[in-house]
Amino acid sequence: MLLLCLMAATSLLAEHPLQQRAQWQFEDPAAWEWQGEGEATTLVLKKPSKCKPKVRRPFNLAWFGGADWDSFTLTCEARLDVFNKGNNDVCIAFGGRGESEFYYAHLGETADGVHLQLHVVNQADRKAITTNRAKALPWKSDHWHPIKLVRDASTGSIKVWFENELVLEATDTTFGKGRIGLGSFDDLGAFRKVTLTAADVPAFNVEIVAGGGTMVENAPATQCKVTQPFGIAFDPQDNMFICEETHRLLRVDAMTGVLSVVTSAKGKNAPAGDSGPAKDASFIAPHNLVADAEGNLFIADTYHYAVRRVDAKTGIVTTFAGNGSRELSGDDGPATNAGLDGLACLCFNNDFTKLYLGGFSKVIRVVDMKTGIITRVPGFSGSRAMAVDSKGNLFTSMSSGLRMLARDGKVTVLNDPIASPLLKGVKHLWADRDDNILIADAGNHLIRKFIVAERRLVTLAGVGEKGVADVPGPASQAQLGEPHGVVTHPRTGDIYIADSRNHRVLRIKQRP
Repeated sequence: MLLLCLMAATSLLAEHPLQQRAQWQFEDPAAWEWQGEGEATTLVLKKPSKCKPKVRRPFNLAWFGGADWDSFTLTCEARLDVFNKGNNDVCIAFGGRGESEFYYAHLGETADGVHLQLHVVNQADRKAITTNRAKALPWKSDHWHPIKLVRDASTGSIKVWFENELVLEATDTTFGKGRIGLGSFDDLGAFRKVTLTAADVPAFNVEIVAGGGTMVENAPATQCKVTQPFGIAFDPQDNMFICEETHRLLRVDAMTGVLSVVTSAKGKNAPAGDSGPAKDASFIAPHNLVADAEGNLFIADTYHYAVRRVDAKTGIVTTFAGNGSRELSGDDGPATNAGLDGLACLCFNNDFTKLYLGGFSKVIRVVDMKTGIITRVPGFSGSRAMAVDSKGNLFTSMSSGLRMLARDGKVTVLNDPIASPLLKGVKHLWADRDDNILIADAGNHLIRKFIVAERRLVTLAGVGEKGVADVPGPASQAQLGEPHGVVTHPRTGDIYIADSRNHRVLRIKQRP
């Protein structure tokens, strides 16, 4: 079915829905047929085409004439209706500027010199440009197969997924903006659920804002050494705080960009330092931190089994939750008397009246900020990563997407059936200003975003392989190393990444 509903634009996405039937142009109208109405609409290639192109390329294409695209994501479902003895296929064209100028993905059953290839047609017979491909596609009779094609015109990257598996890759910049088309050579089939979306990641660059240097402190943050940053938070004055797995708490001044050490690394047996200044306190592998509306810091002091609070005015450290025992106890009582189990994530709700605590036990606790009482969130298993959106919906991660606990108590599983790769080792979630969920996908070395309204998972930064290269540069080309944290700046909306194993903090600016 061709999805005709309007989709709202977001800060990183410009949405372009497919138009009505009148926007489609057929090279051989007699070969095509519309079936169904509304969301049940299907575009069927019912018989071989009599079209005779000037150059060797698909004989029969239906072109969408409503808009042109340069960088985009196309998703659809395709079906083959007649299986011949040859290599059966469907084709998806894009970058179209004329009948002999475009790219196309040739989704044949078996890879050979022509089939299961990415081609460019440039006033001459097709030319294969594939750099990586599968050996075959598992086409089945009378079966709808999910397909996704992602094109980044700024880099020339082209990637195609079939049944959730990456099957074709190429890089080519011959054509930029152009039309998209659907069709085949001489095989019969159908398309439905066709959705076009402008680039998931426009030309947004990633840059280093802390780490990569040799200085300890009192120097620009990019000249200082940062070691395994896990959490990032901002106070109301835009100062940035970083907690490291190596026990330190750092501060980057918003006005000068100078990094200072708030709390240095101390031994695991050092006194916790409650009721004293932050410089004398100790933390053990803090995994996360958040700030409230007054700028007080709350730190997931993971192996002190506590939430520690740093007062914004005095700098004094106290224990806000946890009795120091590795256990799950004390529900419905004062948070300071509760036993906590390996805290990994903290998050406030929108008005800072509730602080949610998540950890390795996969149990979510919540502290009422007025009463100090801690309770367990019922009927909702958590993970070490969680987030709360502006509506009070609570999210945790799962391999194929997210789980959402609505304010009315309803639990919903949210996933993208054609997302690739699946989430792996998620370390942190964050609700952005559009109530979409940012994901530190550490196992895949990616920063991703789940667009809740569309049930769609997109990649914002990373190439899917661990590395340190290509920073600064386009976020889509940057190599990351097991990122453990991702947040948005409360005022600008810029995305900040704790690139943990690369020992740096990165930023993706919301405006080029």
